[in-house]
Amino acid sequence: MKTKYFLLCVMGLIFLNISCKKFLDQKPRSEATDQTTWKSDGDANASVAACYSLIRSAFNASITYYAYGDLIADEFSDVVGGDPAYRDIMQMNWGVNIAFTNTYDPRIKQRVYTNFYTAISQSNRCLHFIQDMPASAFDGSSPEEQQARKNHYLGEAYFTRAFNYFYIARVWGDVPLVTVYSADAANEKQLPRTPQKEVLTQVVSDLKMARQYLDWKDDGSVEKVVRADKGSVFALMAHVYAWKGEYDSCNAVSDSVINSGSYSLVDGNDYMNIYKGQSSEGIFEIAQSSASESMNARDVGTITGVTLTAPYLSGGPTIPAWQINTNLTNYLYSDTNDLRFKKAFVVLSNGSNNPVECIKYSNIQPVNNNPAYLIASNNIIVFRLAGIMLLKAEALAAKPAPDDAGALLLVNAVRYRAGISQPLTGLTRNDLLYAIADERGRELFLEGHRFFDLIRLEKLTGEQQVPNMTHGEFTAGKYFWPVDPTLFITNSNLTQTPFWASRMR
Repeated sequence: MKTKYFLLCVMGLIFLNISCKKFLDQKPRSEATDQTTWKSDGDANASVAACYSLIRSAFNASITYYAYGDLIADEFSDVVGGDPAYRDIMQMNWGVNIAFTNTYDPRIKQRVYTNFYTAISQSNRCLHFIQDMPASAFDGSSPEEQQARKNHYLGEAYFTRAFNYFYIARVWGDVPLVTVYSADAANEKQLPRTPQKEVLTQVVSDLKMARQYLDWKDDGSVEKVVRADKGSVFALMAHVYAWKGEYDSCNAVSDSVINSGSYSLVDGNDYMNIYKGQSSEGIFEIAQSSASESMNARDVGTITGVTLTAPYLSGGPTIPAWQINTNLTNYLYSDTNDLRFKKAFVVLSNGSNNPVECIKYSNIQPVNNNPAYLIASNNIIVFRLAGIMLLKAEALAAKPAPDDAGALLLVNAVRYRAGISQPLTGLTRNDLLYAIADERGRELFLEGHRFFDLIRLEKLTGEQQVPNMTHGEFTAGKYFWPVDPTLFITNSNLTQTPFWASRMR
């Protein structure tokens, strides 16, 4: 029986790596090809591209990107359709007992970080093998160009590893830190959780390496902002420093992005073009605008399937499965001139409460002009200029020597783009911090940031911000996810997230 249970659990872990249904998907480089790959520029390029593909898989599995960043914040009030398990996620019932055989359950998938470690492993693989490749194997008309090409791929691998570790450190806190390639994954050393502080130190170290190797955005490239460049490195650094509370550093690296001349705010009337991807203010995005990358738009395991209705989603429900918190939207978008609400939201006549629908992810296309097969073609917008401007405003208001006037200048610039002519004035410290958080809430609604923004705000103000937890639970670390018990089967050195150790049911 013990043997049977162990095999079932291992099979369960394998199945957890399977993401939501897609029409098409790009396959990452297989470990079995390591001895025959890594011979040419094309080999390195394809292998680094797989790093991004695996991040996309991790984010798309069970709507992970939006579940972690939005569903558990205050943007939604209820889950009324689709998979009811998301209501537990929204209400932070993260310790609920789920049969280990229910590998499809998003409550299990959200507690398992396997997909992120698959992506980390690919970054480690790229760093290991590309470093050993001679510069002459890379494209270029001179040895210097060939070395620069090699360094660029290394920079991307450092960035993707840093990105994954920063993301999971915000979700789970302490996580195992693996920075070396292993040819025998089945017999890799079982590592305990590394303190978050050490993980973030490694993240900063990786980003400093990436910064040396990467150039600024190439506007002529079809891969602009969907693969790492110097701007995405500085944007990620800004978020790392803000998370750590090192606001002087956050301010400095934010300036590197803002003053680079590589990005500009999209006109407010064209606000929705941001979500089609690769706009003038895009800094880093996860590509899924092509048929090979997109998701089945009607799948209830996608952001389109849970937030859209007809006619934006043909054949969709009459009300969104994830119900937007209208109290919040009424508060955030109280200015009737706000183009962000006018362009990105629709008030429905269905239902007793006139629910609000966010249509940011309504770029839906038929496959081969067949309306029976619809794909969601919106990129995941991770970092964009408006977000970094507001993060710098937070840094200016929160750093040891606050610059309230400078912070307000940035906030008002974002508001002006949105059609709000009345500037904010005369705010200091906590009132200003709340105003900046509100502005980020307006600007970045349903873009994967709100939950993490509220955590930083509660750290700064000492006042309860995150729903479904008291400030005492917050200080005890409730906002860090538990790890699913199935992970203990393959790693005996793993321990449960402290807050959840006595609360897993």
